[in-house]
Amino acid sequence: MDGLSVAAGIIAVLQLTSRVITYLNDVKDAPKECRKCMIEVSNSNTLLLKLNLRLSESSSQEPWYAEVQALAAKDGPLDQYMLALQHLLAKVGPTNKVRKLAKVLTWSFIKEEVASIFARMERLKTIVSIALEMDHLYVR
Repeated sequence: MDGLSVAAGIIAVLQLTSRVITYLNDVKDAPKECRKCMIEVSNSNTLLLKLNLRLSESSSQEPWYAEVQALAAKDGPLDQYMLALQHLLAKVGPTNKVRKLAKVLTWSFIKEEVASIFARMERLKTIVSIALEMDHLYVR
C-alpha cells in the first residue's frame, strides 16, 4: 500500500469525524457525556491531522513511512476507526427536530454503548500517537 492510500484513508476518516463532531455539537441541551464525546472525537481528529501532515512531509523511503502504511491495511486500525465512527454517527447522526429532542432524552440509554465505541476509538488514538512518536526515533 502506498502513502497516497494511507493519506486517502486518513482523509476519509477526517471527513467522517467532522460529520460526527457537527452532529454532537448540534445537540444543544446534551448532557456532559455528549460534550465529552465531542471532545474525544476532536482529539482523535487532531492526531489524524498531524499524522496526515507528517505523511505529506515524509519521503516514502523513510522506515517510519513504511511502518505507518500498516495503519491503512484492510481491517487495520483506520478501517476499525472508520467503523466505530460510522456506528457513532448512526447513534448521534442527522435527525429532524423531534428526533433531536428524543436523542437528548434517550442519551442515558445509549451512553454505555457510546462509551464502548469510544474505547475502540481510543485504541486508534494510541496507535496514531505511537506512530507519530516513532517518527522521532528514526535519524534523518
